[in-house]
Parts: sequence; C-alpha cells; structure tokens
Amino acid sequence: MGHALTLRGPAAAILWGYRPAATLTAWTVVPPRPDAPAWTLTATVARASPFELRQTPLLLSVAHPKGFWVWPLLGPPTIERTTLTARLGPPEQ
Repeated sequence: MGHALTLRGPAAAILWGYRPAATLTAWTVVPPRPDAPAWTLTATVARASPFELRQTPLLLSVAHPKGFWVWPLLGPPTIERTTLTARLGPPEQ
C-alpha cells in the first residue's frame, strides 16, 4: 500500500486572472483518493473577496523555490469562518 503525498505550506493565493481573489495561510493540498476523486485544498483565509471567488476560472497558486505550482479550482470554494476548502483539478504543467 502506497503513501499519499500531502503538500503543506505557509502562503498561497487563489487567483482570478492576475487578481488575488483570496490570500491563504497554513494551506494543505491532498491528492485524489478512490473515495475523493479530486485534489482537495484546505487553508486558512487571510483575505478574501466574495465577488472574485465566484468568478471563473480560479487558480490556486503556490510559490516554491523553482517557480509555482498551479491547480484549477473545480468550482467555487467554501469558506466557513476562516477555513477555506475547495476541489482542485490536476496540477498544471
């Protein structure tokens, strides 16, 4: 049985075009599993624009030492208090 990779980090953004629709902290991205066929994002929201988070397309952007990881959101995210969750498509190359 293999171990699933979980990505975590201190900062990320959800972008609508070039505009930050949300600024995130303490984020976690979990890859698909048989019981959850999409990548899953859970994060703490530092700032969010409800209007921009309803627009499409939205992208999760995470900086790393050699560039950026980017995932498309598969629908609007859910925010409850300061926790944001979203379903993500496969990471873009």
